[in-house]
Parts: sequence; structure tokens; C-alpha cells
Amino acid sequence: MTVSFADIEQKFNRVFGFIQCDLERILTLDPGGNFAVAGLAACACETLARYRYGSGEGADVFSRLLPGGPFQIVAKSLYDILRNGLVHRYDAADIRVEGNTIQLTISWRAEPHLSVKEVNGVPNLVLNVTTLCADLFGAFGEYREQLRGNGEARDHFFRTYRETGTVEVKVPAQVAAWKAIVKDAFK
Repeated sequence: MTVSFADIEQKFNRVFGFIQCDLERILTLDPGGNFAVAGLAACACETLARYRYGSGEGADVFSRLLPGGPFQIVAKSLYDILRNGLVHRYDAADIRVEGNTIQLTISWRAEPHLSVKEVNGVPNLVLNVTTLCADLFGAFGEYREQLRGNGEARDHFFRTYRETGTVEVKVPAQVAAWKAIVKDAFK
């Protein structure tokens, strides 16, 4: 049985609409929250990968936001540096190529996306979060259109939403604690 787009539209809007709305709100700030936006955009790539492609490999989505050529070759490492750096350290890691350091600079609006800028003698790859988010929102729109026209994609979205939307608590001490918290709900 194939679900209709109407069956999943509210769920799609909950996931991707919330992400886009949060990012759009932050993008209105001046100055902005470069790391917050870049970190959320990187995590959103992972979410989109899980729903659209069946894996949590955000690098797959991130690579589609980059131009061809050498950026496609370094997309996975660039994504890992960005996502893992911001989520786990709240700072992007440096890149070392044959003993030379390249830094990742996150720009709000001023610097061109994916340009290279020298700072204190060190090359910096500039990631413009405003451009990155515009490209990400375009990917959300493409996915929405895919869901409208493809029953198999809608079924996958629906299953993934169900599977990732519940955490089963099995540790006895946690079960008892949850019962104590919600008291009479387990009758």
C-alpha cells in the first residue's frame, strides 16, 4: 500500500519545515550565528540523507550541495570536518595536506562561497552559510517534489519517520523512573 503525499505532508513539514524555519530565523540576525547555522545545516544533511536515501550519511547530501570537480572528491572529508568539528567541538577542524594546513572559515554573507582566502599566511576555504542554506533549502524542495510524484519514496519516508520517531526504553531502572515521572499514565 502506497501512502499519499497528503498522508506524509504534515510529517515532512515537521521535519524539514522546522529545520528550514529555524535556519531562516537565524539567518535574519546581523551579525549571525555562523557556527550554529553551519552545524544545523550539516545535521540537516544527515537528516535528509536518512529520509531520502536510506542512510544517515550526510556527506551524500552535502556533496550534492557542492559544485563538481575537486569539491566532489573532498566532499566527504569536508563534511566530516564541518559536521564533526561543530557538533563535537564547536569548531571546525583544520585540514592538513602534505604537512600544509588549510583552515575552514565560516562566513555569514561577506565572503564568496567556496572561495579561498589567505588569513595570516594560511589558506582558508570559505564556507558561506547563507549560500549553503539556500542550496540546502533547494534540496528540501527537490525532495518534496520527489515525494509528490513517487509512491516508493513516500513509503520510505513514512517508514523512516515511524522508525526514528520512537525510542524504546528497556533498562528496568529507566522503565521504573519513567513510570514514576508520568505516574498514572500506565494503567
